[in-house]
Amino acid sequence: MFFRWRKKQKEKKRKSKKYIDLKVKDLHVSGKAIDEPRKKESNAVEVKEVAAHTTEKLKLIPSNCQHIGERKRQEDSFGFTDLGDIRLVKDCGVLAVVADGMGGLAKGDRASKVAVNMFLEEYKKRSEEVPLDQFLMRTLLRANCAVFDLAFDGEAESELGTTLIAVAVHNGKMHWVSVGDSRIYHYKNKSLQMVNEEHIYANRLKIDVKNGLITEKEANEHPERSYLTSYLGLPELTEIDCSIEPVTLEPGEVVLLCSDGLTNTLNDHEIAETIEQKPENLAEELTQKALAKNKLYQDNITVVAISCQPVKPEINGKKQKEDNDE
Repeated sequence: MFFRWRKKQKEKKRKSKKYIDLKVKDLHVSGKAIDEPRKKESNAVEVKEVAAHTTEKLKLIPSNCQHIGERKRQEDSFGFTDLGDIRLVKDCGVLAVVADGMGGLAKGDRASKVAVNMFLEEYKKRSEEVPLDQFLMRTLLRANCAVFDLAFDGEAESELGTTLIAVAVHNGKMHWVSVGDSRIYHYKNKSLQMVNEEHIYANRLKIDVKNGLITEKEANEHPERSYLTSYLGLPELTEIDCSIEPVTLEPGEVVLLCSDGLTNTLNDHEIAETIEQKPENLAEELTQKALAKNKLYQDNITVVAISCQPVKPEINGKKQKEDNDE
């Protein structure tokens, strides 16, 4: 993963910045994955069967998997709010977050953990009166302050950053926010659609091509086309992507959050094909397919999948059995 660090902006911000006491040193990822390690050597995880009923007809079944790839350390972080907290699910819904710390930078792993933790902690305190879109945007800005402050936590300044994608589902509607190049997908009617926009230099190159400043070939071969143009840890966020209108979710659909360790190895067709096969653990299946390609210098992989399932009707207080179980 590559990015441009805006040193002049950072120095200007550092000198004028009134630091917000977010207690960065005391932050830890308290929103644990709803699973336990499966293999220590592979850093993979396997999900327990849990579900959150967000409406009378819709329940969410999450799965997640994470792998260190060929890197020396895991710099991705992720988390769910407590799906077993009936009050939280009913009043606020379910939140899933994925952050990809900048590879090769000091504290990249801490940056992603701080950002994820910020969302999980704030969500537990969210008031029902605060609209979800407003909450997500406000929390993203607070997370950016926390990550930026982390650069000055210690004897020497360090450059750090992290991408972040967050999805909140309440009353069957999905809200989201993102910064960086991690992706959110929505699988519906056998079609996979990327929901958010990546903040990479390639977007600006496309504009230059449209304006006739460079050729399409020059844009495709530009050495900086994959550089990040926005991420948490900048003095000021100038590019943020978020939901304008919530996405209504229906049974049979899937919401997928992933770091670029997956999407730089599997293309959209391969991801959609895997979803169509309806594996027992979608996140783990996608991760294993990526690892099977034995890509050189495979990046950290983090996958969070939320499967939307119908709620079975109850008969005499008991859930109706499937036809093949009778």
